[in-house]
Amino acid sequence: MISEKLIDSICKSLEKQLPVKETIAEEGELHIDKLLPYICVYRYKEKDPNFSGLLKTQASYLIVKDTVDITHLLECLSRTISTKLNAFLIIEMWPFRKDHDAELEIFCPKSKAPATIAAFKEGFDELHVIYPEINTTVHDTHARHPEHLQPLIEIDESKQSGALIIGLGIPTIYERPEENQLFSIFYRKFSSRFSEIVKRAVYEFIRVQTSNPFNHYLMLGKTNLDRITLEADSKLAKISEKMSFLLRTTPVNASTEWERFKKNKFQKTPAFNYRLIALDPELEKRKLYQLPIDKVDDPTLSFILRDKRLEIEKQLTMLEERSTHNFRFIGESLYGPIKQNVLEGAAAILKKFPEPMERSNMERADCHQFAEHAQKEIDYYKEHFTNLDLGLEIRKDVAGIMVSKTKLFVSENLSMDASRCDALVQHEVGTHILTYCNGKRQPLEQMYAGFAGYDRLQEGLAVLAEYLVDGLTKNRLRLLAGRVEAANSLVNGASFIETFNMLHHTYNFTQYTAYYITMRVYRGGGLTKDAVYLAGLMNCMAYLKNGGNIETLYTGKFNTNHVPLIEELLHRDIVKKPLLPRFLERDIAKKRLQKLKEGIQLTELLN
Repeated sequence: MISEKLIDSICKSLEKQLPVKETIAEEGELHIDKLLPYICVYRYKEKDPNFSGLLKTQASYLIVKDTVDITHLLECLSRTISTKLNAFLIIEMWPFRKDHDAELEIFCPKSKAPATIAAFKEGFDELHVIYPEINTTVHDTHARHPEHLQPLIEIDESKQSGALIIGLGIPTIYERPEENQLFSIFYRKFSSRFSEIVKRAVYEFIRVQTSNPFNHYLMLGKTNLDRITLEADSKLAKISEKMSFLLRTTPVNASTEWERFKKNKFQKTPAFNYRLIALDPELEKRKLYQLPIDKVDDPTLSFILRDKRLEIEKQLTMLEERSTHNFRFIGESLYGPIKQNVLEGAAAILKKFPEPMERSNMERADCHQFAEHAQKEIDYYKEHFTNLDLGLEIRKDVAGIMVSKTKLFVSENLSMDASRCDALVQHEVGTHILTYCNGKRQPLEQMYAGFAGYDRLQEGLAVLAEYLVDGLTKNRLRLLAGRVEAANSLVNGASFIETFNMLHHTYNFTQYTAYYITMRVYRGGGLTKDAVYLAGLMNCMAYLKNGGNIETLYTGKFNTNHVPLIEELLHRDIVKKPLLPRFLERDIAKKRLQKLKEGIQLTELLN
């Protein structure tokens, strides 16, 4: 029995548009993330945790023992929410399996909400993609509850309280309870798709039947992150940060070996040394799989965390296999194959620009001149991120320019083309530091620590910034293309010296540049990561041409394939809108951004 006092308290919280999370009689669960015109209900004799998980993907659900009378609670919820939004949808769900059939049943009044029923039917039919045998049957009936139970609310009473009831019989195709088997991978796919189907159908109900406060179905998702999600996210970020993967796979003697390579007339393969690995990969993997990611109910957040965990696991294995052939093979599975369009893009660049740009007459800038330019940009962002320690250091132990979190490190030996200063500032500060700062504003630590494969979009977006401020050069594009050719050469079995010779003799890179590209690709035993830079630029160009919003890309550090997830989190108000780089306000940037939206070729970026 649920007390009237508790029911009254719940409904008063909803009137104030506060979230509700209550334990109902006999270990029942009520969760209403925000004022929503629907609730999913599961009444059980013995709780099925996997079926409960389907409901927990929603922002509003009630899971309760079938002996508990929830009629008054639902009537109160219906009246309270209908007063605010004009209508209320109750979706009762129950698990069943008839002789291993995969029939999904919808029990509803067809004439009452045809758009809603059509959305359910269409969505469930699409499950054929992951389970071809499934089929959907719609029953036009007053009986919208399991056969062994009484109705949640009598039809006449539901009308008076402003509620519509729909019943869903869900076949448990993701398990074989008689064999105590759960098909976990399939269950996650099914759960994710099922969650979206429900939200789309509910959105149709809201659009037609209510005073709609939502302009997208994704806004129906959860807004508040639970403790399990936040803890898993935080611990995952700490493991990733502690690993320092790139630092531990970058040679410490690259400069020394260059001198030796040159002395040996480029005929003897360099012998690279690396930092000692100050962690035990096996222990770190154990920590990874102790994280309760399987208890994260939200399909989107669960996918993000699982994806990052898999990336970290592969990186830890690569550290164990450093300086062996296995290092390369695991890396290929991590970064993916070099796609044909990327290879074609690299070839097109090197064909159109077969020679490097002459440097002899260029005005040079030293570390202090570059730092002066960069400091102005850093000072601008410091005004917007007052709680973060943005800064710049000129150092001896840095080669060139690099970013670490909110710090820009500049080599005291830096000498660069002065005309490239602004482009590199926008690359490093206006992209890498800014996206880190924007990520720091978010509740998920992965937003600044980086989703799996975030380098691709980060570097693509950073090179895009160079183009937008009119600072992208022929040499820069050639370098990105050369990295792709070198990575492809590695994959095809070429030696260090063969790849070096290809870059120098075939593509006319200087000896040092050819060495530098080859060193990066062959480090650790072979690392194809450098191919993602050009791939990232091409992904950004395709994204903008296809109508993508550039603002979304500055929200944090993630990959292009994560953009739909980020947009979902933005709709759900989990992720905040980013501060945009101020260079986007420039006329030249606006004109060039419009060109990208209209669509241009890689080789046209320098026109």
